[in-house]
Amino acid sequence: MSEGVVVYGAGGHGKVIADALTASGQKVLAFIDDNVSLIGSTVLDSPIYSADEWLRSHPGAHIALGVGDNAAREQVAGRIKHCNCSVITVLHPRTVIARSARIAEGVAILAGAVLNPDCEISEGVIINTGAIVEHDVRIGCYAHLSPNCTAGGAAQIGAFAHIGMGASVLPLKRVGMKSVIGAGAVVVSDIPEGQVAYGVPAHVQLKR
Repeated sequence: MSEGVVVYGAGGHGKVIADALTASGQKVLAFIDDNVSLIGSTVLDSPIYSADEWLRSHPGAHIALGVGDNAAREQVAGRIKHCNCSVITVLHPRTVIARSARIAEGVAILAGAVLNPDCEISEGVIINTGAIVEHDVRIGCYAHLSPNCTAGGAAQIGAFAHIGMGASVLPLKRVGMKSVIGAGAVVVSDIPEGQVAYGVPAHVQLKR
């Protein structure tokens, strides 16, 4: 295949990633997926190939993570690297990113997102549409900030955590590893590891 990017994951998040790549001037060559029912069809006018077969035959390829689930995204990144391919970072051109923001590989920062000074975004994180990451925020690997959510100044979001649509984490507060914050929730106190919390203010409702 010619120079360009392949998206791993042909579902909804994969479509968003492909759109961000196209908007930034990159060429989307194809999608690859593990769902055999999708193989041979198309999405956004691009073909879908078997992930296993394609990875084995294309060492050195550039691949974007189009998988929304946090744990699955980590597994996919590992498979890509095992096949000597590279996981790329995807930055939509309609983002605002401070010069001092630190962004690891495999991150997706989508349309309308804002990253303010000295924030730190670890490997495989999704900063989704319109999300705001304030100054000095730390986000652990393979976490997901959903559309229109906000992480206040110096907040800490643990690895594999999921912050729901429109939720807010107030400044200096912590969300533990693998915790889930419900849509529209407001985190006013620290949420321990592996919890599900929602409401205004957010309260722990159950353990994952």
